[in-house]
Parts: sequence; C-alpha cells; structure tokens
Amino acid sequence: MLGKSKQQEKQEPPMDPKTAAFINAIRERSKEDPLIGAKLGAKEVFQRLIVGMKDSKGVHIESLLTALGALVGYACQANLRAQALAKGMPATAPFQVVGTQDGKQYFFGDPLNDALAGSQYSVWGLVGGAAQHAGAKDFPDLNEIFQYTASVLGSERFGIPRIPDDHKPADTPLNYLKGLWPTLLPTVELFCPNPAEWPILYSLAIQEAIYAGKESIDPGLAFRIVMESAIPMSKVDLANP
Repeated sequence: MLGKSKQQEKQEPPMDPKTAAFINAIRERSKEDPLIGAKLGAKEVFQRLIVGMKDSKGVHIESLLTALGALVGYACQANLRAQALAKGMPATAPFQVVGTQDGKQYFFGDPLNDALAGSQYSVWGLVGGAAQHAGAKDFPDLNEIFQYTASVLGSERFGIPRIPDDHKPADTPLNYLKGLWPTLLPTVELFCPNPAEWPILYSLAIQEAIYAGKESIDPGLAFRIVMESAIPMSKVDLANP
C-alpha cells in the first residue's frame, strides 16, 4: 500500500486516540443535542480563560467579559468568512468592506448583523437571555451601539467600551482579541467543526461568565460590556488590526 505524500500528511495530521474518541463521543451525542459541541466547548473556553486571567485577587470580571465580548464579536465574522471559503467564494464575499484613511478596512453587512443580533441564537439573543435570567433590569441600546461604532470608525475611540471608570477592563477588546483568538481557535474547532457554531460557543461561555459574576457586577452592565466589545470587534480585520 502506498504511503501518503508529505502534502497529505500536512493536511491530515494524525489524531491521537483520546482526541478521536472524544470527537466521536460528541458526534454521537449531537444526534440528541445538536449544540452539545458548543455547550461543552463553552465550558472548556470559560475554564481556560478563568485560569489564564486569574491573579492574586482572583479574576477581574470586567476584563473577562471584555475578552469574551471581543471573541464572540469576531467569531461572527470568522464564521461567515469560513462559510464563504467552503463555498469557493472569497472570504470577504459576505461583507461590505469599508476602508479608512489609515489604510485599514472594516467589515459590515446584514449577515454580520444577523449573527450579532438577528435571532434567538445570535449573540444578543443568547447573552441577553442570560442577563435577563440573572436579574438584569436595564439593557443596552443595541441600535445606538451599532451607530456609535460606525461613527467612530478609524478613530482612537473605536473599540473602546463606554462603561463607568470603576468597571474598566484591564486591556482593550482588540488586544484581548489579538492575543486570545489564535490561541483558542484550535479548541473551538475541535468542539465545533461547523463554523456556524463558533459564535454560539462563545455566547454560551459569556452566559457562564454572567452567572458566575452576577454578585460582583450587575448583569445589565455585564451585557453592555459584552456588546460594547462584540460589535466593534466583529468589524475588524484581524490580519491588519
């Protein structure tokens, strides 16, 4: 029997037996629960961030929410890019591309807005449901955040969450995104081979964060931090941030 070429070996790296068994178990369970991969992946991502962001004082909840908001926002874009490529289309086909004077480009369009806020499985639907369940009374003005994001495109204010000073995160959404997206992507792909589930996975991880932090931060404010991070980070070009 002929062996695989070097190119094939690159494309199909051998999978260790434990990982293969794990994936098969998820596939079997997905017959009863189609979102089981996203649910289990959300718990894994949440725990990894808790461990990675913990210091002597514990985990700064505002920073955790900002990081997760940035990740879920970009996941909406990455999902659409991956689906376009799978159909043989350019990665940017689903978007309206807007360039700014500093040479950067940003991505807009209805498919992206739908992933952010268009259905019960959107970021708005899943995170908002958790915030309401956790006791939120005030909800962010979604349309205003979209409008503000567009109005500050290309400026120093872009991507900076507008939240009270005593709830500021330790870093910007963009810096969290640049540091965490490539690190977590292999885990996300393992649990959710279907890119359409990536935003759901991160939204479910945010649910975990809202429930875990509800004694430390008002769930309504937590929701706002997430959306103030998610909407601008859904627009960025991670190849040229």
